[in-house]
Amino acid sequence: MSITKGLMGATALVVLAGCQGYTPAGDGAGSFERGRMEMDAPPALVERFHQLDANDDGVIDVSEARSSSDLMGAFGTADLDGDRQLSLEEFIDSQSSAD
Repeated sequence: MSITKGLMGATALVVLAGCQGYTPAGDGAGSFERGRMEMDAPPALVERFHQLDANDDGVIDVSEARSSSDLMGAFGTADLDGDRQLSLEEFIDSQSSAD
């Protein structure tokens, strides 16, 4: 019986360790919606987003956008919620409408 308890405890620790970087549902990095959006978006746009997101926090802020003159010029209209950051969704929408 103690071996079973030990295995159950070890399994629980492994599961909990895997959940440390888990982000609940929403647009945050690691969320289900975010993953689905990345899967549905053109791979080149997703890759470009990650290149511009230099600190890998899941958004492109004004300082990161400065590395792209095209994006910086369109930043104000692309930032739909006015938080001075571009989410993946805002970035994809702005790049899709630029074509």
